[in-house]
Amino acid sequence: MQLFFETDYIIISYDKANQVLVGKWKIAPTSAEFREGMNSLIAAMEHFKTGKILTDTTYLGTIHPNDQRWSATEWKQRATKVGYSKIAIIIPADVFTQMAVEDTINQLESPLLFAYFNNTEDAIDWIK
Repeated sequence: MQLFFETDYIIISYDKANQVLVGKWKIAPTSAEFREGMNSLIAAMEHFKTGKILTDTTYLGTIHPNDQRWSATEWKQRATKVGYSKIAIIIPADVFTQMAVEDTINQLESPLLFAYFNNTEDAIDWIK
């Protein structure tokens, strides 16, 4: 794994063997931190020339409805321009985070190829 971006709330790495970006939320971010983390994923997609993302939302917490809309519209449009194509989502047992993630995905006008997983190994097997 090659480290691309790290703060106290997210770490973004590149799995070169599988050509997948791995974003792992460490704690529930503020709205500004959430958007910075998501924008860093776009920068990583451009840098590594991949549109495949594995995101671990285990510690993401809930996502504010404004951030859900932003992710599903503005962020997705920008990400698609740099090749965003497929996302594997590690979903936590926490029902509130599950609902926030699912609500965001459901707002997409043209959904990408995505799937939910309980562990990284299954997510990597699916996305590569």
